[in-house]
This record gives sequence, C-alpha cells and structure tokens, in this order.
Amino acid sequence: MDNEVSLYLSRVGLTFPGTETTFESSQYIFFGVPFDSGSSSSPGSRYGPKAVREVIQGMELWSEYFRVDLEDISIYDAGDLWVSHGDAQATASALKKVVSRLVSLGKVPVMVGGEHTFTPFAAVSAGADSLLVYDAHADCRKDYLGNPLSHACATRLWIESKGTRVFQVGIRATSREERRYCEEMGIIQFSPFQVNSDSFRSALKEFVEGARSLYVSIDMDAFDPAYAPGVGTPEPFGLSPVDVLKTFEVISGANLVGFDVMELCPLRDPSYSSSALAAKLIIEMYASRLQRKQVLKRLWIN
Repeated sequence: MDNEVSLYLSRVGLTFPGTETTFESSQYIFFGVPFDSGSSSSPGSRYGPKAVREVIQGMELWSEYFRVDLEDISIYDAGDLWVSHGDAQATASALKKVVSRLVSLGKVPVMVGGEHTFTPFAAVSAGADSLLVYDAHADCRKDYLGNPLSHACATRLWIESKGTRVFQVGIRATSREERRYCEEMGIIQFSPFQVNSDSFRSALKEFVEGARSLYVSIDMDAFDPAYAPGVGTPEPFGLSPVDVLKTFEVISGANLVGFDVMELCPLRDPSYSSSALAAKLIIEMYASRLQRKQVLKRLWIN
C-alpha cells in the first residue's frame, strides 16, 4: 500500500469483500471511517465498517440484477481511517489527505461510515463537481446545536465548498430552515413517493450526464426502516432497495470519482439485515460499472 495512504489507515482482520487482491492492482479502494461523535440521535455508526466486513464474508458475489460475476472483484480493503474521536475537524483533515492521495494514484475511494459528516470532505478531495445523495434528510442545516461539523450539515458543507450541483433522492425529513435554503440554492430533490415517475428518471439522467465528475453518497436512512432499521435516525416511508438499485443503471456511465455508504448503525439491528444491505449496495454499484464495461467491450469487438 502507498506509504502516504498507510500513514492514516490501519489494516484490520477481516477485509471487504474477502477476496485477495493488492493495492496496486485495484482501482477501487475500500476504507472505513469509524466516527460517530457528532451523531444527533443514537450513536453506534462507528461500528458500521466492521459490520459490513463481517457480513460480506457469507454473501455471494454474483449480481443477479446486472448479471455479472464479481468473484474476482478488484476492491482493495485499506483498513480504517485513524479517527480522532470527538474531533471531527482533525478526522476530516486526515480523510482529505487519504482521498487526495488515492485519487492522485488513479484510485476510486469507497468509504463506509460512520456518520455522514465526512461525505463533503471526501467528495471535494476526490475532485467531484456533482454530488448525488440518497438520504432521508436534506442535511442542510447551518449548524446543529451549535455544531457546524454535524451530520445534519453535510450537504450544506458541500454546497459552501463546491457549489450547488446537488441531486438528493429519498428526502422526506427536513426543517423549515432547510426547505427555504434548498429552494434558494436550487437543490434538486425527489421524495420516495416520486422515484418511480418518468420525471424522476429523466431528471436523474440529465443530472448524471451533466456531471464531469460524480460522487455518490448513500445515507442508510434513505431506506425505509423495514429494510434498514440499523440507522441512528430512522424515518418511515422511505426508499426500497430495488428503487435504489434501478438508479445504479443510470449512474453506470458517469465518471465516478468516489462512493460512500454512511450512517449504518449495526447496534440497532442485531439481525445484520441493514449491514447486508450496505454491503450489497457497494457490490452492486461495482457490478453496474463492470457490466457497462463488458457491454462496451462487446460493442467495440463487434
């Protein structure tokens, strides 16, 4: 592993997805950010990376939806970020150095959390110009209980750093302040009740095609608690896993510079079903891109 990356990352016992590969040969670099000091409701998302690694060990790597075999998947698990518990700024600083270095080496960072606070720092460091977020919450508060580095402020941090090119899916829980801010900034938002409409698919396709470099972030509370009870701030009437899987087809052709799955709180779901969904999302995102490569290769050969 690159020395500048390993300075801030520590390898762990189990690896994701459990297949052998090397840092040098892998395009996608998986790592955890076990930080939940700023959680506004139930803590425990610091155990998300560990749970995802554990549950993937017993899962098959065949994608039925995209019809590709990921047995030889080239994702390298670089371990967990050395976080400074209670200090989001110090943790964000280490994260930015890791992501910037990975991108400079031609790698795509795959981050698992941990709280959503760190998505904007990863996205900016990855060089993204567009942010696609699956979330129950707008995360556009100026601060939460006086803390501007809260997971309730994540999308606003991105906007203030990079601009207004944001597309949010699954939004159904916002404050009056956030609704006003989102309208003023022109943020594109679709609720779970709209994701099966032609207007949603058309808007998503247009957004993705207009992205020079796309970062995709999934907050696990975007899903209905029936599918993912293991989150810190569950909200009813959410997305289904199939809703999200279908959108991966639209994303598959984008220049993806980074991807994350955040806010998994396994302590609230001893069944591990939420952890299994989080792991599967990473596998299916990779499968969607692998399938597209195979299709393009066949077209080129023919």
